[in-house]
Amino acid sequence: MTSSGSLSILDRLRLHLACGVGLLTRIPVSWLLPATYKNSSASWPLAQSIWCWPLIGAGIGVFTGGLSATLQFSHIPPLAAAGIALAAQILVTGGLHEDGLADTADSSGGITPERKLEIMRDSRIGSYGVLALCLAILIRAGVLLSIHSIALACLICGLAGCLARGAFLVVTKTVPPARPDGLARSLYPLPQQNLTIALIGAICLGTLLTVFLIPAPLTPACLLTLIVLPLLLALAIALLIAQYAKRKLGGYTGDILGACAVITECVIMTVLSALFY
Repeated sequence: MTSSGSLSILDRLRLHLACGVGLLTRIPVSWLLPATYKNSSASWPLAQSIWCWPLIGAGIGVFTGGLSATLQFSHIPPLAAAGIALAAQILVTGGLHEDGLADTADSSGGITPERKLEIMRDSRIGSYGVLALCLAILIRAGVLLSIHSIALACLICGLAGCLARGAFLVVTKTVPPARPDGLARSLYPLPQQNLTIALIGAICLGTLLTVFLIPAPLTPACLLTLIVLPLLLALAIALLIAQYAKRKLGGYTGDILGACAVITECVIMTVLSALFY
C-alpha cells in the first residue's frame, strides 16, 4: 500500500493540496496527484492536508469577490453580479458548507442529541434549513453588491474565506467528534503540527491580503485594526459554535463545520464591508 510518508516533500505537498482541493471544491485534482497515487486505492491523508485549507478558502473568496466586482465594473447590475458570483462559488464548492448550514439549522428542531444527529443525516431539507440558506445568501449578496472596488472585494471575500476555514479547524481542536464514524471522525485527532501551520498560515495570509489589497493608504492603527478584528471575530465564532456543538450534540460533525464556515464568512464580510461603506 502506498504511504504518503514515503513521498518526496514536493509530492507530499501536491498530495495534500489534492486532498484539500478535492474535499473543499469540485475542481478535478487528478493532475495534482503524485504518480504513485494515480489509479491507486490508497487512502488520502485528509487530516494531514489541513495546513492548506485556509489557503484554498482564500482562493475561493478572492475568486468570488473579484468576479462580482469585475461584473459590476462591466456594467452588470450589482445584485445580478453578486448573484452570478455566488452561483459560481457554489458551483466551485458544490455547496458543501451551505449543506452543513442547512442541516445544522434543521437539527435545531430536535430535542435530544440523538434526534439532532438523525436530522442532520436526513438528506431532506426543512423550513429551518431553507431560512438559514436564504439568510446566508442574502447577507453575502448584500455585501457583494455594495462593493465596487475589485481590490476591496478580493480583500473582504478572501479574508472571510481564509478565516472561515481556519475557524472550523479551531472547532475540531476544541471539542471531540459527535459520531463514531463519518468524515469528522476521520479527521480526529488533527495532527498538531499541521494544525499549527494552518492557523499561523491563516493569520499570515490574512495579513498579506490586507497589506497588498487595501485600496488606500491607512494609518498603522487602522491597518492593525483591519488585521486583528477579523481574527478576533473568527475566533469568537469558532468558540461559540464549539460550545453549541458540545452542549447540543456532544461534539462536532461535518455539518457543524460547514455551518461554522458560512456563519464566519457572513459575519466577517458584513463587519469589514461596514468599515468601508
